[in-house]
Amino acid sequence: MPTRKKLAGLLGFSPRALQKLADGTNNYVRFKIKQDGKERDIQAPKAIMEKVHRKLFTFLVRIEKPDYLHSGRKMHSYISNARVHRGAVPLAKLDIKKFYPSIDGGRVYRFFIEGLKCSPDVAGLLRKLCTVDGHLPTGSCLSQLLAFFSAKPMFDELHEHAIASGVKGTCYVDDLTWSGRNATGSFMWGAKQIVHSHGFSYHKDRLYSEHERKVVTGVFISGDDLQVIPSREREVWAALNALGGVNEGARLKAITSLIGKVSAFSQIDARYLAKVKALRQRQKAMKVKLARAVTV
Repeated sequence: MPTRKKLAGLLGFSPRALQKLADGTNNYVRFKIKQDGKERDIQAPKAIMEKVHRKLFTFLVRIEKPDYLHSGRKMHSYISNARVHRGAVPLAKLDIKKFYPSIDGGRVYRFFIEGLKCSPDVAGLLRKLCTVDGHLPTGSCLSQLLAFFSAKPMFDELHEHAIASGVKGTCYVDDLTWSGRNATGSFMWGAKQIVHSHGFSYHKDRLYSEHERKVVTGVFISGDDLQVIPSREREVWAALNALGGVNEGARLKAITSLIGKVSAFSQIDARYLAKVKALRQRQKAMKVKLARAVTV
């Protein structure tokens, strides 16, 4: 991408309008959410900036990704990530701390310069369009993939460390997991040194022995079996029991959301397939009922 004019045309803007958007100071909605008992700051792009981010995402998603990555790829998920590590073997894992806030403008700029061979002028404009407060926004559809590509040198070095040590390694967003006979404290120490050498921090580091039941990206691994974590299962049943206390429209929306969650569970445990089928039948009946009410 050699010129700003070409970039602007690709994104559906005039060069002046795109520059004005990049220089704007009111392109995001800011709010907090509670997650795992902690408050997280969210920066969600407003409509025009979101349009730009979605367009850029459609380009980034086309880039070939390494086999060790299980997020942001078709036919991959947190479940496929866990599935790689089945078996009675030692397992090591850690998370990159504050991943999106750690991807600053400099890392984004280097990706567009070195990874995508953009001109410095274009890379500078893209850096402004893709970051807020000097880092990737936590509420953008673009951030997951752009964070990975911007930190890919670290992830690639970690993958090489895994290969050299004879262990299997995967990455799901900011969750790193390795399994195999040599997934030991010594291996973990080497991985931590690599993380630090690239300017990142880590947390939630954990070593499992070969016979322990393990938790990987929200999935229990017991030997060769994958199991749904009981707390997540209880959340679904609680949501199902609460359906009777809401209006029809809200109930339909809740059921649609539950179908997605229970469908994911069915990939872990086939017993959930019957529940998915029952929810879809209920969803269909409710749509028919609501449509008739509108007609009347």
